[in-house]
Amino acid sequence: MIKPNKHRINILRLSNPFTIDLIFSPPNIICDFIQLEKLIFDNIHSKYLNNILKHLIHLPKLHSLILSPVNYIQNPSILFVHIFRLTKLKFCQITYRIKDDEEVLPIDFDEYEQSSIEYLRINSCFRYESFNKLLICLPKLRHLSINYLIGSNYSDIDFYPIVLKDLKYVSFELHSINFYQFEKLIKNFFNHIEVLRISTYNNSTYSHAKSWEELISSFMPNLRIFDIKDIYSEAMQQFLYVCLNGQFKSKFWTEKQWFFEHQYDCHESSNDGIFFSTNPYR
Repeated sequence: MIKPNKHRINILRLSNPFTIDLIFSPPNIICDFIQLEKLIFDNIHSKYLNNILKHLIHLPKLHSLILSPVNYIQNPSILFVHIFRLTKLKFCQITYRIKDDEEVLPIDFDEYEQSSIEYLRINSCFRYESFNKLLICLPKLRHLSINYLIGSNYSDIDFYPIVLKDLKYVSFELHSINFYQFEKLIKNFFNHIEVLRISTYNNSTYSHAKSWEELISSFMPNLRIFDIKDIYSEAMQQFLYVCLNGQFKSKFWTEKQWFFEHQYDCHESSNDGIFFSTNPYR
């Protein structure tokens, strides 16, 4: 059904890895899908993916791409090389896995061209020190989401400021990144955002309301939604949140209608808890 109609298909989603050989053999046959606007590859093996991606540049209408390789990816840089070359692409969601015993390496964006992507979601490990080069390649970015932003091996990294006036939405799950490192990202890249969502784990540096007030007032004047969640499992962090929780009830926070809660496991042997923002209308 697919092959005879390849010139008419607008949206194509393949989730069975065994269909790739049947449909895209040879790989350059994808160039015949001239009406294709949205392409979704679930559970595709990376050996097929690389061969197919290099031909996508010939599709004149492709604006949305979702990729989920089924196997481990040793070098995700190759995926980004092909994706950033797609001149019509507006939306991209990429999910890849790295073996647990392998170090998550920075991605080198030195040779990448500027991309047309406006909405980017990376559902994978991404290193803190790769941020500057990533954003240089994305001048039209509006929405950025990374679900595993991991800290750097280097204590001090110099970022070069980039003005991203269209970037309004940022969402991160932060791992091994303290508030002062995250503050660098805000100051250098996110001055125009309106929505900020972050999740942290066992990191009390995000619990100081005064630091947040200064950062938001000085570098995020347009922020409308501030959504934070910090999950912890240490007794000291529980103590800190009990002591500091009241700081998030000052005039600065109430005027913006931003409210927060602190909950912890009531079992005697547990130190688990969560500090999180709430929606006052829900």
